[in-house]
Amino acid sequence: MKVFLNNRLVAADKARVSAFDHGFLYGDGIYETVRAYEYRVFHWPDHFRRLQNSARRLALKCPWSSRYLLKAIDRVLRANGEPNASVRITVARGPGPLGLDPSVCPKPTLVILLHPARPLEKLWKNGISIGIVRVRRNHPRCLDPQIKSNNSLNTILAKMEAKKMKVFEAVLLNLDGYLTEGTTSNIFFVKDGVLHTPAFSCGLLEGVTRNEVIRLARGKGISVREGRYRVADLRRADEVLLTSTTLEVVSVVRVRQGARGWKVGNGRPGPVTQHLHQLFRRNLFSRTRLG
Repeated sequence: MKVFLNNRLVAADKARVSAFDHGFLYGDGIYETVRAYEYRVFHWPDHFRRLQNSARRLALKCPWSSRYLLKAIDRVLRANGEPNASVRITVARGPGPLGLDPSVCPKPTLVILLHPARPLEKLWKNGISIGIVRVRRNHPRCLDPQIKSNNSLNTILAKMEAKKMKVFEAVLLNLDGYLTEGTTSNIFFVKDGVLHTPAFSCGLLEGVTRNEVIRLARGKGISVREGRYRVADLRRADEVLLTSTTLEVVSVVRVRQGARGWKVGNGRPGPVTQHLHQLFRRNLFSRTRLG
């Protein structure tokens, strides 16, 4: 594998980051994951704006232009012979003396690399399972959810719990017991033909694919409601689905919470979810940028 590291492509086993990088020492940094289709990056302007927004909220230097990063992504894709892949952009605070003060790090570190491939066709066809974990989502007044931070301990703990539950993805509640999001995904459910999803006020990241699915649904006359929902709402749902850059739109066919679990609908991907995914796929290239 080839990795883009600070303005050059290097072999993965040669990619080295300083032991004094505050991204390594303290998780001080941000990231963004994008998806390419035939070397075209889906919703690139939205991803770039979100990266800039995360950097601004952390007072983190992010001096690279949209064009520069898009070209770097293209170089990574072509160097690895992968026209269709997910790519992670990581910006770390950079090397500096020990201590939490970010001002001692004059130069940020940039790393761009490929995500491992996933059996997406199988996931889309069969659906996935989720677990409502005991780990709660960080409160927005403790950590701003609109910062897509390298410090992922909250979701790492949730993922560890999900693995013990033997489910594909963890979904976190906030401190008040309302649904927020998955570790790397947004959650929706369908009830009586209406598409529901947690509101940002519950404490979740604004998802690029989430926004696109809402736009597509409303464009086809599907009612969408953003609100505060509990696990009981999932129990009554006709369909449950996740959205993310790497998964696109995938059905949830089983939910687990603690020792209990239940089948969603008939245990197969539902019609609204399948329709939304078809719409998403049909609109891919109207929402992409060439590298």
